[in-house]
Amino acid sequence: MIPIYKPYLPAESLRYAHEAIDSTWISSQGKFLLEAEERLKQLLQVPFVQLVNNGTAATHLIAKSLAYKYPHVKKVFVPNNVYVAAWNAFKYDNNFELIPIDADEDTWNFDLNKLKQQIYSVGEQCAVLVVHNVGNIVDVPKLQSELPDDTIILEDNCEGFLGTYGDYYTGTKSLISSISFFGNKNITTGEGGAVITRDEELAKYIKCLQGQGQSEKKRYIHEELGYNYRMTNIQAALLVGQLEVLPIINRKKDELFSYFRKEFEKMDGVHLQKCMPNTSHSNWMLGIRVLGSPSFEKAEQHLKRRGVESRPMFYPMSYHSHLKDIAKPKLENTATLLSREGIILPSYPDITKQEREQIIKAIKDYVIEVCS
Repeated sequence: MIPIYKPYLPAESLRYAHEAIDSTWISSQGKFLLEAEERLKQLLQVPFVQLVNNGTAATHLIAKSLAYKYPHVKKVFVPNNVYVAAWNAFKYDNNFELIPIDADEDTWNFDLNKLKQQIYSVGEQCAVLVVHNVGNIVDVPKLQSELPDDTIILEDNCEGFLGTYGDYYTGTKSLISSISFFGNKNITTGEGGAVITRDEELAKYIKCLQGQGQSEKKRYIHEELGYNYRMTNIQAALLVGQLEVLPIINRKKDELFSYFRKEFEKMDGVHLQKCMPNTSHSNWMLGIRVLGSPSFEKAEQHLKRRGVESRPMFYPMSYHSHLKDIAKPKLENTATLLSREGIILPSYPDITKQEREQIIKAIKDYVIEVCS
């Protein structure tokens, strides 16, 4: 079975993790934490990076930061077909009213025209949570210029990390953004994540929150109701190693995605995500739509019989029991369509030529089956 993902972990990327273990600094202190933060700052050209234990924690700190800096802002516009952690992070503290926006059939991100129509009708300052769905990038600077001047843009950048809008990496032109280093991300620490911002006040706040609300002035004196969202030194050591092999990962994934896109673009009945002008996909996961597919389950069974693992596109908000009262199913037409026809395919850096051909053949056969 070709798995949906396998992280790229050559021996040279693991040596720092072994060093961290040998040093006995295996918890939330150690030299690799600072080194990983500094490398990320340099890569992304941002002044503040806070490492945390996972991407959901990072996104929760985004929500906490919004409530801290803009306590009067209660309405947050969100896509209605993303991974559930993006919504959960804004529901933990019950500070916000989430307003879901249906998806765009081409990009799979939220429909920007519907977003603009709704946000201009609200008549008060609002926030927008941008999620770069399956790695397809929303042009945040352009979006900011098209929304009311006081709109606050936040980014769940867990899938879009290392994509670009214009000359900038994603996550760097919004107020604050989250990153995930989960095992299926382009670079990984197993679990792990980060928060990035250019706002010095928020940088101090999230540093305090992620470490149990610890005061900078005196140890074991706590200024906030904080969280244990700290990354370990071992995870940070893995991250340093991953950043060193990042050029190799990028090259492998660029070549893989170019191959798949070329093959699928000439296949009748298959649509790829459409990228916005002035953006570059993060090449996280490859998603396709098989037009007329009756259900993801049917596609999954077909691919499994041919030795290919797959995942569905994320389901609309109303499908989740704890969120169904927020969303209106009748307004989720496109998201429902994408969850029925969308297929996420194996996208890891070291897929072999034979495995690529096996995936292409399996999809070709499925298109014939669906269209016959």
